Amino acid sequence: MVLCPLAMEARAARRGIRRAGSGATVVCTGMGPKRSRTVEPRSGPVAVVGMGGAVVDGIDPGDVVVATEVSADNVSPIGLPGADAVAKSLQSAGFTVHTGPVASVAELAIGPRRKELADRGAVAVDMESAWLLEHHRGSAAVVRVVTDTPSHELRSVVAPARIYRALRTIRRLTPVLSKEVC
Repeated sequence: MVLCPLAMEARAARRGIRRAGSGATVVCTGMGPKRSRTVEPRSGPVAVVGMGGAVVDGIDPGDVVVATEVSADNVSPIGLPGADAVAKSLQSAGFTVHTGPVASVAELAIGPRRKELADRGAVAVDMESAWLLEHHRGSAAVVRVVTDTPSHELRSVVAPARIYRALRTIRRLTPVLSKEVC
C-alpha cells in the first residue's frame, strides 16, 4: 500500500506502479493533519510517498529523503527501522538519498520554523506522515522528494519546475518501494 497525500503524487505513483507491473495499491489520503487523521490505519506494510522540504543544508531539490523516524508536535516519534534498507534500494536504483528524522507540521515550514525543526534534529519536513502512521501497525516507510531547502525556497517562478521534477522522481521510485516495502 502506497499512501500519497496529494492527487498529483498519487497519479505519479500509480504510473510508476503500472509501468513496473507491481500489485501495490496507491491511496490518495489528502493533505494536512486533519485529513491524514481520517485515514483508516493499515495493518500491512505501507509507504508514505510525496513531496517535502529539507530543513538542513546539504540536501538539494530533487533529492530523496527516507525518514528514520517521523514526529509532530502532538505525536510521539515513530521509529522506522526499515529506513536503511529502503535507502540502500533507492541508492542502488540511482537516486540521491538522505536519511534522518522527518517532522510533520500543520502549516508550511519556512524561514525560522525550518531552523527550529532542524535544531530539533529533523532533516526534512512534511504535512502528513506522523498522522498517517500514528496508529499504523506493521512495517512502514516514509519517502519524500525534496522540492525546497533553506537556501532554495520555493518561489512561484521555480515552483512548477521543481514540482514536476519531484513528480517524475516519485513515478520512478515507486516501483523500487513496492518491491522493498509493499
